[in-house]
Amino acid sequence: MVPGKIAAGGVFRDNHSTVRGCFHKKGGIGYAFEAELLAVITAIQIANDRQWFYLWLESDSTYIVRLLQDRSLLVPWRFMASWKRILALLDNFHLYVSHIYREGNKVADILAADTMVEGWWAFEIDIIKDAVRLDMSSHSHIRMVLH
Repeated sequence: MVPGKIAAGGVFRDNHSTVRGCFHKKGGIGYAFEAELLAVITAIQIANDRQWFYLWLESDSTYIVRLLQDRSLLVPWRFMASWKRILALLDNFHLYVSHIYREGNKVADILAADTMVEGWWAFEIDIIKDAVRLDMSSHSHIRMVLH
């Protein structure tokens, strides 16, 4: 696997699936796993800053889910300081972590696109509106790979 440009994106929703905010963060050069890690670090930092301490975090990386569940330090060295800060913050949270297949994580996938401008939006931005509606209607997102 060859490293490339990475970016992270995420969306915050309340218990009624209403979007409360979303983000996009550039990550430089790295691997897909590092983009997932960056997304989790950014999401927990944002939740902490806004005092959203009841958090259900979904990731399409089973390894990320395990890292959080085990509070493991097995992360790339360039993320170690940020990861340790995040783990310390988790004592303030009621955190539930679960795996979601990439097809079910369409909004975050859109927000992680490299063409996005880095930022935080405290509302539902236009680029994700259709995907949010599909998620709320419980429709599946089918991803096809042709060889």
